[in-house]
Amino acid sequence: MKHMQPRLLIINCPSEYFKYIPMGSFGLCDYLSRRNTDTKLLNLAVYEESGIDEVLTHYLNVFQPTHVALIFHWQETTEGFLWAGERIRSHNKNLEILAGGFTAGYFGKNLMERCGFLDYVIKGDPEKPVELLLNSVELPEIPNLIYRTPSGSIANTASWEIEQETLSGISFCNLAYLFDHELYLQSINKKLGFPVFIGRGCAFSCRYCGGSRSSFRSHSKRTKPVARSIGSVIADLKKLREFTQKIYLCYEKDRDYMKSLFQAMKREQDLVKYFQLHYGAWKLPDSEFLDLYKKLFIFPAENRSVIELSPEVFDDKAREKIKHPAVSYSIEDLKENLRLVNSRFNNSINVSVFFSRYHDTAKTYGDMKQEIAGIFRLKHDLFCENITNAKIFYDHLSTDVAGFYWEKYVHQPHDFDTLVSAIRKLKAQEQYSFHFDNLCIYIPHTLSETDIFRCELLVFILKILERDFHEIFQVMMKCLDRLFIGLMEKIITDKYCDRPGNIFASLDHCELLDHIKHEVKEDKNIFSKIPFIEDLIKFCIKKAKAKRSPQTIKGLHQADRPKLNHAFISVHEHDYPDLYAFLKRLDMEGTANMKSEKTVFLFLIDEIMSMTNETYNATLREFEKGISVDAYYALMKRKGIFIYSYHRGLIEKLFRNDLLY
Repeated sequence: MKHMQPRLLIINCPSEYFKYIPMGSFGLCDYLSRRNTDTKLLNLAVYEESGIDEVLTHYLNVFQPTHVALIFHWQETTEGFLWAGERIRSHNKNLEILAGGFTAGYFGKNLMERCGFLDYVIKGDPEKPVELLLNSVELPEIPNLIYRTPSGSIANTASWEIEQETLSGISFCNLAYLFDHELYLQSINKKLGFPVFIGRGCAFSCRYCGGSRSSFRSHSKRTKPVARSIGSVIADLKKLREFTQKIYLCYEKDRDYMKSLFQAMKREQDLVKYFQLHYGAWKLPDSEFLDLYKKLFIFPAENRSVIELSPEVFDDKAREKIKHPAVSYSIEDLKENLRLVNSRFNNSINVSVFFSRYHDTAKTYGDMKQEIAGIFRLKHDLFCENITNAKIFYDHLSTDVAGFYWEKYVHQPHDFDTLVSAIRKLKAQEQYSFHFDNLCIYIPHTLSETDIFRCELLVFILKILERDFHEIFQVMMKCLDRLFIGLMEKIITDKYCDRPGNIFASLDHCELLDHIKHEVKEDKNIFSKIPFIEDLIKFCIKKAKAKRSPQTIKGLHQADRPKLNHAFISVHEHDYPDLYAFLKRLDMEGTANMKSEKTVFLFLIDEIMSMTNETYNATLREFEKGISVDAYYALMKRKGIFIYSYHRGLIEKLFRNDLLY
């Protein structure tokens, strides 16, 4: 009987977190296709959840695979992996289903025991093992393979590692292998663009990472990294020109390698100033690197290019402990580097700086408070220096499977059920009332639930103030420094710790602002540092109450004798929204000597307009007298205040925003 020619469908499982396909999947397609095996990719993560089942069924019917490979690379895809496996098995009981990727390789035999839909798991590099499997080589002879027998699962030795020559001989960017690749590009171009594959493995041993040197030994049995030849990467970039201009690079085993790659790109005329590059830097970018980056790539004004940095923790000694020494740096070095990037690119790119919690270097509430204070102080310092292109993120650490934290602190780390139950508990918010940014399974056991609550609420409140009331955030950071953190702690302890219900879901912003005002006025030492607190809080509360959506606006309707809507107008002692100028005044005059600069604020939908009280009295306040619009224009002309076109634009804007009605 003639055997059916093998056909492999590689599936990136549905996920609400990750739209990206792990880069090696394109390489596996190319490797097999060069050996006359039909191979295609399907990315279920880019389709609407309601239509995923229909999409999967459609492409199973269209392609008619003999084998299906499920990508199980990062743990956040766990639920999608389980769903896809069960659904494919119910579609066709004769299909052979295999799984590969970091997470699949880590759990290995245990994954086979837990997931009845699986026939095979690949641990480590997949190219040669999958080739042999599809060509019906005897199972015991296939390296890196875990398979079923009547007596149980057997794991062959993970002895095959791809070498540079083979790795360099295949393409990792041919999107023709991917069904609906246009949909994939639309999705990832909203983020960081197409990832360019450089190599496999890692030279560094960062404790939190599931792709570190020790993690690779655990989930892939890889002992050392391997990088592609620069020529093969250049060939891929030329192929990528057919599909996209937006690319992402994040592989800094060797910074000199990246500089050599950039130099090679400069010699290719069709690659110079063609791509926009988002770059994940493991070290601080030096001047030589930034010069090459600036000369080689394009920098659109919209959707700026991004350089990513990951100091992870604020404390320098803690960073030395959790990161490999070769990729660690001090906060002062980071700040100096952000100044360098800012001066070199003049705000034409963004720098994303990632901090995370919880690490095993912050084991007490006091440690956590120092971290929180330092990170938010850094945000303030960068603001004061007008380094507006640096964006600081402070999220939960993703507890990567196979990382040091997972291996050391998670009970039964090699049991797949440990991962599944942890994910489902987090999604159901069974343990904590606050939202997790990532799959944060590890939190130091030395932190009590009260400690965790206080940390989370402190971060939650500081983020609200920075985002929605940045005037009070920056002014209080300036005036109070770390006393600001202590003041917020006291409010949390006195007002929120014992309050019933979920404060993260029900926090009233105006009430919070009122608590801040009360606490400042109660403490004479603090009040002396910010004596204008009542006026500042009044401004922030007015700002909160004036917030509305465009849908609430009635549209342009110019009444003959309009009235001013004082719900969206307020008068204050200082021009707080002009923060840079106000902070400089604080430095120059001191809080005790601040002279009143009475200012009127008009709260529009998407901006706050300000004018001196004198200007307001001479212009818009005339509408309180029942004046008509035409009479107003005539009056302004007689007074010689601004020009007609300015007033006409202003009045129309006020009507559109319901400040005149």
